[in-house]
Amino acid sequence: MPFSLKPATLLVCGLTLLLAGCATQPASHNETAAAAELSAPQPAPAQEERLGTAWGENIDSSVVSVEANRQSSRPTRMATVYYLGGRVPSDARTYTQVALGDVEMRIQDDSGRNMKIIRNARGDHQLFAFEGERYALAFNNHSRTVTYEIVSTVDGLDVLTGKPGSIEQRGYLLYPRTSLRIEGFRKSDDAVAAFRFAHPDAAYAANSAYGDAGNVGVIGVATFAIAPEKLPDCKPQAWPDNNGYAQPPCRK
Repeated sequence: MPFSLKPATLLVCGLTLLLAGCATQPASHNETAAAAELSAPQPAPAQEERLGTAWGENIDSSVVSVEANRQSSRPTRMATVYYLGGRVPSDARTYTQVALGDVEMRIQDDSGRNMKIIRNARGDHQLFAFEGERYALAFNNHSRTVTYEIVSTVDGLDVLTGKPGSIEQRGYLLYPRTSLRIEGFRKSDDAVAAFRFAHPDAAYAANSAYGDAGNVGVIGVATFAIAPEKLPDCKPQAWPDNNGYAQPPCRK
């Protein structure tokens, strides 16, 4: 179903942006399924292996507002990483990045080192970690021309709003040839609460109005291509104009 290309309000974080979800028409069956995949609970591992993500310490992270449009309501790529307590099996084949088309995602520890990921028996991305460890979601956009929106959930909750995850939620924008590091749940325009692996009972999802302890142990990501910015229509200018300097480009 076509996506409404009404301008959306965004937030800028350093060289990255936060995108507010554009207005949409009623979702198609495929779009509804994609939204469910982003936040749906999965069969949990044994209780002693389960981990959640706690609302950690304050991290400074300032943002400002901008505008942008999605090219489509459908994600260009989606990925899910399941995490649990323990060490990576010694015989497992590991990797450190999850491919999302032009975008690569890594999960990094508090020293910026890439954490190891494996594929489990079902073919899912799986991460092993320890209670108390801090982590961040790191993204790189290798495209030279396309800006992407990154919508992410942790334990079923949107990392910006703290509400149940949905592809209609706003997300971070990632400009061409730039990187983005999501370090926590956004608390305000100036700060986030650090992601820290925790016992499921101490997870943010188990201690928030919108969370569900049954959803802990999963990180969801969806990417959307952003429509190129269009030049505004040219308007007649009185001479001399308001400041006497060159005016920005416009479409004739």
